[in-house]
Amino acid sequence: MTTIKKLFFYAFALLSLTSIIYGMAYDYMNGAEIHYDFYGAFFVCWLIFFGILKAILGI
Repeated sequence: MTTIKKLFFYAFALLSLTSIIYGMAYDYMNGAEIHYDFYGAFFVCWLIFFGILKAILGI
């Protein structure tokens, strides 16, 4: 069961990191201004969320 928890945790983390990278690439490709403070805050929020999730799952 621990392996499934770890797999879920890391797959979800990879998905969220991919979404951040996709958002930045999408803004770049459309010529929009990239708000690094927004993406930085988004990344920090995900780090906090995954820290809490890691504590709950006991990984």
